[in-house]
Amino acid sequence: MVGRSLLILLLAVGGFWLAASRLASVPEIRPAPLVEAQPERIAPSGPPAYNLLADIRVGSVAELQLLFDRVEQLLDRPLSDGEQPLVSLVLHGQEVQFFALRNYDKYKGVVDRAAKLAALGAVDISICRTQMESYGIEPDQVPGFLRQVPYGPGEVERLRDKGYVSM
Repeated sequence: MVGRSLLILLLAVGGFWLAASRLASVPEIRPAPLVEAQPERIAPSGPPAYNLLADIRVGSVAELQLLFDRVEQLLDRPLSDGEQPLVSLVLHGQEVQFFALRNYDKYKGVVDRAAKLAALGAVDISICRTQMESYGIEPDQVPGFLRQVPYGPGEVERLRDKGYVSM
């Protein structure tokens, strides 16, 4: 009986040893590390097939900066002289004050960013002389990259009539 018990014990140990050796040869499966999902950014494939118009009447620099962010998302390279700007901006609200030369120190960041986008050909920026006058801004008191128009809402309508699409 002792022999039989010893035989059963040896068979059990041998079985465990065989199972353990086979498990050792199986590659360890590790769970993939958790990665926070990031929204996929799709780069624009070039300028839109239509002209965009931004009818600007914003109350803060932050709102104007958000608009510039959108324009920069569309821009994948500087545009040449013969190419249409990606967006025509028409300034005809209180934001005209941001561009008065007397306020440059206060609004330097937004003015410089607008100048950069204009220099890259991304934007054509119009500023309303009627609104400028209401804030006491003379025509020679705004940067030269701004195209002055007599009446901002009239410029918006002119651009819409030419097929521009509001963004």
